[in-house]
Amino acid sequence: MNRIISVLGQRRSIRSNIFFSIIFFLVVPFLISFYYIDRPLEAVIEGKIGSSSQDALSLVNMNADVVMQDMFKMATELAASREIVEMLNRPQQMNEYEWLQIKQNILQKLTYYNFTAYVAVLDGKGHFFSSRYTEQAKFQELTQSAWYAELVNEPGKLIWLYGDNYTFADASPVISLAKSVFDPYTKKPIGVLLFSVSEEDIAKYLTKLDGAAYMLDQDGIVISGPDESKIGTPASREMASAADWTDAKGQTIMERDGEKWIVNYSTIQQTGWKIVQVIPYDKVFKQIFDIRRANIMITVVIFVIFILITLTISYNISKPLKLLGKKMLDFENQDPDGIAFVKGPKEIALLAGTYHKMLRHIKELLQRLKEQYQQKEELRFQALQAQINPHFILNTLNNIKWMAYIRGDREVGDMLSNLGGIMESALGRGENLIPLRRELDYIRNYTSLMKMKYNEKLSVTIDVPDELLSMQAIKFMLQPIIENSIGHGIERLQGMGEIAIRAEKREGHMAIQISDNGVGMDEEKLNRIRASLSFGPEGGATDRIGLKNVHDRIRLQYGAPYGLSVESAPGVGTTVTLKLPCKATKERSGEYEANESDFGGR
Repeated sequence: MNRIISVLGQRRSIRSNIFFSIIFFLVVPFLISFYYIDRPLEAVIEGKIGSSSQDALSLVNMNADVVMQDMFKMATELAASREIVEMLNRPQQMNEYEWLQIKQNILQKLTYYNFTAYVAVLDGKGHFFSSRYTEQAKFQELTQSAWYAELVNEPGKLIWLYGDNYTFADASPVISLAKSVFDPYTKKPIGVLLFSVSEEDIAKYLTKLDGAAYMLDQDGIVISGPDESKIGTPASREMASAADWTDAKGQTIMERDGEKWIVNYSTIQQTGWKIVQVIPYDKVFKQIFDIRRANIMITVVIFVIFILITLTISYNISKPLKLLGKKMLDFENQDPDGIAFVKGPKEIALLAGTYHKMLRHIKELLQRLKEQYQQKEELRFQALQAQINPHFILNTLNNIKWMAYIRGDREVGDMLSNLGGIMESALGRGENLIPLRRELDYIRNYTSLMKMKYNEKLSVTIDVPDELLSMQAIKFMLQPIIENSIGHGIERLQGMGEIAIRAEKREGHMAIQISDNGVGMDEEKLNRIRASLSFGPEGGATDRIGLKNVHDRIRLQYGAPYGLSVESAPGVGTTVTLKLPCKATKERSGEYEANESDFGGR
């Protein structure tokens, strides 16, 4: 081999080097490998097939596990529901309508899942409830079963089981989860809930696998599979052995009576049961052998074509590549501008030019990153320094507020409390998006100050459903609108001024309306405001800067479909509607509650 390499190294023609390299290092080794490693190749293919079938089995396992998780989730939810607890505590006091209502609620919850489910509730005192019609004799059979006695002795236990369907109209086997129902006040068990799923909903996943696939329990008994007649019976020898394996998943080759099978198994996390797949070995490899012969023929043709093409283009490639390599080595001690473009085929010339531009861009980017980092550090330092004075003022206001309360001047204390709340909201924690609840708290502080200013001439009502309080809002989006309502509408009003804030969910978005009974505005002024809102953030001057500011901030944050609209009429009042997407946001734990305790009043 060394002699061959030496001979090849003495040849100066790249065309000859490539040709002999292909002959000695590609074609010959391939032929030798094909002759001597046919069986190891079969083992590799076997592993690939096993891996593919294992992946398919894992997917089926995941689907089955999702069903089991849904069963656990739904059973837990039903066991803790008020209706089930109340039904078990006072079954004789419930009328037929209440029984029907509970049944309807359970059936409605079951419609959210893509499997056929049944629910039964037993209290051990002769009372029995089922989401499907069930004969009384089945109740006696269930209460006398071994799993029921085990659950009575160990109430906190979860029991997975399988067997015949207990409903009257459906005879298909079911897979069930049994758990105790506890009284939320006494913490004592008051009944048993049995949540069942049709075995067919599990079997439909197993039928998608190659070969025969069944779900087995820890004792090797068939729980589910394409052949319903085998459910509840011991599995075949090659399958039953998988139930004794301790690994969560795996694969093995089994031989018996001159036949071979590929056996895959995977354990369902929720129950500990196993899904076992048995694939006949010969059936799989017959296709593999046919594919192997076709691949060999194609490979030979490719080798011949590749040799011819390589000899043709090798000369045109070698010369420019050598020149490009020389230029790259010279770059180690030179500026990027000193690299010359290499002449040659289009691809090599493009490679050299791109390499040249890339080096220049890297140098510019490094310089730019260095400058940006310095700017960020300066801005960060300035931001930290700017936080000191406002927090000092906020703490001082808090001390003055409590001094006012101590001296009995409640009005001054309330004003300072509201002012402190406003300042605290303004300082914030650097976020631009907050829950709607916090924005409304800020408005309450602001309007409380305005009420003191106008001697209770101002009335503000807030009607927002609880489900929308956690929706995402832009910080300080309502205050400019409230300020406009007071300054331009209510201040010139003779009589009591009213502002109403309402929110509702409309067709996938949230609508917030701020209405007042102020003097309103004429059509000309209203059209001028609407026209200003149609411009982008750079244009559209208007005397209602607050409205446009809020509108532009909503557009910049969420896009064109969102923003605000204005309706008004002279002598009637003005209504501003904000359209926002329904996006829930989470408050950071502990921060909002702490803020309320500082300026929440006495």
